[in-house]
Amino acid sequence: MSSGKTGYGRPDALTAAAYIVVAAAVTGVGFLLTAPIPLIPGAIHWRVLAFLPCVFGVLFGPVVGFFAGAIGNTLWAVLGGYFNPATPIFDLIGVGLTGLIPGLFCKPEDASTGKGLAKVTIVSFISGLIMVPIVAVGFDWVGVAPFGPAVVFLSLSDLPPILIGTPIIVKAVAPPLLRRGLLKWRL
Repeated sequence: MSSGKTGYGRPDALTAAAYIVVAAAVTGVGFLLTAPIPLIPGAIHWRVLAFLPCVFGVLFGPVVGFFAGAIGNTLWAVLGGYFNPATPIFDLIGVGLTGLIPGLFCKPEDASTGKGLAKVTIVSFISGLIMVPIVAVGFDWVGVAPFGPAVVFLSLSDLPPILIGTPIIVKAVAPPLLRRGLLKWRL
């Protein structure tokens, strides 16, 4: 597949499930291993890999991106001991959107131009801006953190990595995958 090709096929169900599981596992374990700095102990940690759902969305499509964020964040919460009643509702939806939205509006080919990479950056950042208040409502609802501080600390923990990491990783990964014909479908 050349970098100019924009038509993608659909994967079979087993391939789609495998990509979703791997993307969610990489996200969950990545969040767990790189989130040791608590901003609000027991609730919000600085997540240097917050860009992973965005990257999976751009590379493999909105469905894979959504589940990378939704299931990956839930996996992180369970493994890290941060699971609470808001996790399967607010966190799942909010963090899932950080993969869904870039997957809807951006494609791997966007990494080949400055304008396209700017689009990836802006769309990913907007997805983070949408995620923050959704997750903060959940934290406030279950009493983990009040809404205002949750918004501040979620913004500090997730938005800089999304803003900086997403374009760097997409620029580094997408062009070689496209040149080798390894991005044949999006879901």
